[in-house]
Amino acid sequence: MEMEKFLKKMEEVSLKEIEDDYKKLESQILAERKIYEDSIDELKNLKQLIAQASGNIAQLFVCSKLAEKKCTTLRDHEKKRKTFKHTEVKFVPSEQLKSSIEKMKHLGETSAISSRMYNLYKVTKIRDMNVRLKEDRSEYNCWIPGSCIIDDTVIFTDFMNNKLKHFDISSSSLIDYCKVPFPRGVCRVGEREVAVACGVSGVQFVSIHNKLSLLRSIKMNHFCCGIAYSNDKLYITDQSKSLYMYDMSGNILKTVTSDNSGQPLFERSNLITFNDKKDRLFVGDDKKGLVCLNAECDYIETETDSDVRPTGVCIEGYGNVIVANCGLQTIVQCSRDGQKCGIIVNNTRENPVSVSIHHGLRKMFVGYYRSDTVEVYNLTGKSD
Repeated sequence: MEMEKFLKKMEEVSLKEIEDDYKKLESQILAERKIYEDSIDELKNLKQLIAQASGNIAQLFVCSKLAEKKCTTLRDHEKKRKTFKHTEVKFVPSEQLKSSIEKMKHLGETSAISSRMYNLYKVTKIRDMNVRLKEDRSEYNCWIPGSCIIDDTVIFTDFMNNKLKHFDISSSSLIDYCKVPFPRGVCRVGEREVAVACGVSGVQFVSIHNKLSLLRSIKMNHFCCGIAYSNDKLYITDQSKSLYMYDMSGNILKTVTSDNSGQPLFERSNLITFNDKKDRLFVGDDKKGLVCLNAECDYIETETDSDVRPTGVCIEGYGNVIVANCGLQTIVQCSRDGQKCGIIVNNTRENPVSVSIHHGLRKMFVGYYRSDTVEVYNLTGKSD
């Protein structure tokens, strides 16, 4: 119905344009017609005066000169006039509109939204997943500030050991690892590629095809903490007061620091994630709450509930936002709009900093500050 109203409005605009063009052309023709009619009347009067002159040479001379001048004026006007003997107003349909509609296969997208998205998950811890490698630095525990689900595998960033670690979810076995400078957040940017926020080193792209291998890198003029990707754009936080939007070549498109009233938007912008529809971006701020923006980085709202002070954030399959609260030692479930639903894990180990969920396998992975293990949880809903 909206499309029909839109097309009807376009039709009305097109008809008005045609009528306006016709009226403009009609007025030009009527104006020219009047010029010729007035000229004919003048020439008839001159012809009558010439007939009445009967040998008056002076009058004949004046009348003939006036007639000659009028004819010259008419010839000049004929040369300059813009209309022709036959003119038609022609309407040509928009090929752009036609081709755009022909490319579309449907009127929109459909999605099934389960009622379970509004129910709190029941969460049960099933195991500790050891992510320490023999190649890691012996003097430090691991620090897992970021994680990313890739099919049936999970990638962890280990800031303390400068590594990206790729594990199989079912067996918890290591698939591969590679060295990356000071990795924080990580996100998928293609079928076989991830982008890693590397602190002061910028962004490192890594191939995940068979083995992990370093690709191109982009140097930024700020610290890189959280990272998200959508529609060939990168969104990066600086673990301080800013959010940046870049194109894939590293050209900055937008910097966000304040809300709609000009007040500082962030105090400590941490990890970030898009919702399932890619129209809302959630930024975890462990000082201010869960900050919500649209895909153009325009501010929408902030969930300021005292139970929501996120370091890590992720989206699960029904669109819920899951947040890891480092200082509160809790995992909280929020709605797809970012509103708090409730606490699903209370009293976690100290300092949970990252969280990710494999929706199909119903597994949640929680990474910690300076810990060699990642906690793995089972998720069940009320209707399961």
